[in-house]
Amino acid sequence: MSKHSPSEELKMTVGRAIGRLPSGVYILTARQDGKPLAMMASWVQQAAFDPPAVSVAIAKDRPVREALKANPQFALAVVAEGDSAIMRKYARGIPPGEDPFEGVEVARTKAGLPIPKSALAYLDCRVLKSFDFGGDHELCVARVESGELLREGEPFTHVRGNGFHY
Repeated sequence: MSKHSPSEELKMTVGRAIGRLPSGVYILTARQDGKPLAMMASWVQQAAFDPPAVSVAIAKDRPVREALKANPQFALAVVAEGDSAIMRKYARGIPPGEDPFEGVEVARTKAGLPIPKSALAYLDCRVLKSFDFGGDHELCVARVESGELLREGEPFTHVRGNGFHY
C-alpha cells in the first residue's frame, strides 16, 4: 500500500461521501501520430469564462495523457442521458492499437477530431497547463476554442457507490 492509499475506514466513510459528487460522462478524443485516441472522462468541469476553459482530470496511466503533451488539442463530446451503447464501448478503456471508433458512427468537430455522432454537444479544446499534484490523476486546464450544441437533450450524469474507484 502506498503512502497515499486510503485506509479501509476512509474508503467506507469518505469514499461513500465522495462517490455522491455527481459527474458528467464525456468522450475525450485526441490524436497521436495522426491516429485517433478516445477515452471516457467523467471528471470535467468548466474552469473559466474568459478565456472559456474547462478542467479535465486524466489518470496518469492513460495513453491520452502522453498524447496531449505532444499535441495539446482535444475534443470533449457530451454523452446523452441513457446512451448505454457509448458507455459500454468506452467504460473499460480501449486496448492499445485498437480503433477507438470501430462500430461507432462518427461526426467531426470544427477542428476535425472524431466524436460519436450521438453526442449532444462537443468542445474543441487546447491544453493551457497540466498539473501533477502528486495524485494518481493529472489535472489539465484547457481553453475552449470552439464547440457546438448538436441536439437537444439531457447529458448523462452519474454518481458512484464509492469515491475511490470509477
